[in-house]
Amino acid sequence: MLSLKKLEQNDYEKKQGKKIERELPYFITIVSLLAASGLGPYTILQKIKDVKLLPVIRFESVKILKRIDMLGVDPLVALSQAKDKPSSRSLGEFLGGYVSAIQSGGNVINYLKSKMSSSFERLENTEKQSVEKISGIVHAWLTMQIVILAVFILVSAIGSNPIGGTSSGGTTGNSDPPYLLLIFSPVMSVVFLKIVQKMNYSNITEIQVKKILQYGLPSVTISIVLILSNVLSNMHINAYIIGISLIAASIWPALKFKKMYAISLDAEDATPQILRDITEARKAGMGPEKCIIHACKRKDFKLFNSIANAISNKLEWGIPLDNIFNTLQNEIKNFQVLISFRILFEIITSGGGNVNTLDSLADTSEKIHDIEKNKREMLKPYVLVGFMLIAVTGFTTLLTIDSFVSINEEKNLVHTATNSQQPPQSNLMDFVSVAIVIQAWLAGLFIGKVTKGAYSGGFMFSIVLTIVTMADIAIIQLHIVNIGSIIKS
Repeated sequence: MLSLKKLEQNDYEKKQGKKIERELPYFITIVSLLAASGLGPYTILQKIKDVKLLPVIRFESVKILKRIDMLGVDPLVALSQAKDKPSSRSLGEFLGGYVSAIQSGGNVINYLKSKMSSSFERLENTEKQSVEKISGIVHAWLTMQIVILAVFILVSAIGSNPIGGTSSGGTTGNSDPPYLLLIFSPVMSVVFLKIVQKMNYSNITEIQVKKILQYGLPSVTISIVLILSNVLSNMHINAYIIGISLIAASIWPALKFKKMYAISLDAEDATPQILRDITEARKAGMGPEKCIIHACKRKDFKLFNSIANAISNKLEWGIPLDNIFNTLQNEIKNFQVLISFRILFEIITSGGGNVNTLDSLADTSEKIHDIEKNKREMLKPYVLVGFMLIAVTGFTTLLTIDSFVSINEEKNLVHTATNSQQPPQSNLMDFVSVAIVIQAWLAGLFIGKVTKGAYSGGFMFSIVLTIVTMADIAIIQLHIVNIGSIIKS
């Protein structure tokens, strides 16, 4: 029992350490800029206690504050104790250096700014490494999908015996097609969806599953009932039924996320510009609040215009910065934008807002924006890779299976006297088509998670891939492309 508890504790600390590593650059930024504004360690910790955007760091700060307030421990001693038992080695090193710089009477601001710069360099390297890991996962996913489809085609070919012709008894081989293999491809996509869950994080929150089910469940339920009841089985349109239902279920979350994503991108582009304008206006001698009003009145922020202009108007009416930030948080869910404005407002409300502090914040915001933008650019090619995989493998699989079915139909014409029953391959195309449509929809979610960091970002890809797959099925069913006719010609 003791060893089990120790393992659980180690696992918990490891997870906490990873969360702290993600929040650490922003924590160091807040500490550095507030210290440059003249605040001491205790006051800075009290400020961080109210920053809900950094939940893990906030929890660690609260623990340190409890030692100070309840036990009467000196703030520097409390920070030293915290560095001795940190969940993150990087956090321990930062706190140790911070305490040492204060106690030795050195230049604390220079130390903090150097740590702030190095933390974002480390964040950039971490993001590049995450892209490389995602690349490996994507290639593994591609390989698994190709291998599964190849195995299915091979087993189908052996089962249908298209080359051997007849069995030893003189009748056509009627072994059941490998329907079970059709489940493997969607199942593997679900597995990979789970694998990439914590490998790429989005600045935008996911759409609630409850709302997605509310809009999508009725159409999917109707399609399942129609397929299981075999009402339209003679028409061979099961793949279209399930495809249309999945498209209908995806429309609302796709449009919802598209709107959120567009506003988020415009907000990401606008935030460094606003902070830079504030810095330049401050250099001209304008007051901090007036700098914000001036910077937010610009009209070239696209979808972020109305939100930025609202910040300006509220400041002119004398609304507190905390209230303005709460409103901003309700309208924008982008972490990078929110943390930049939160730091800005904290600096100004703390009596800071000098030119050097605002200049450092503007530089930091630009660096964050560049890191995120480069990461998105590095992940964009995987959209094309996913589309090529689904379009090509889906089409070739359907084409190959259709050729097997055609071969078996020709055998039935030759052996009508001995083979009166319809072979199981007559329904094979229906099962394969349904499986490939479901796989295309799941592939869209996978591509969305990989490229945009959110499963919700994959619904638009799912719609397009499902439509492409249904078009492939129609081409095969209408015999627009037929291997048999090509060979005969």
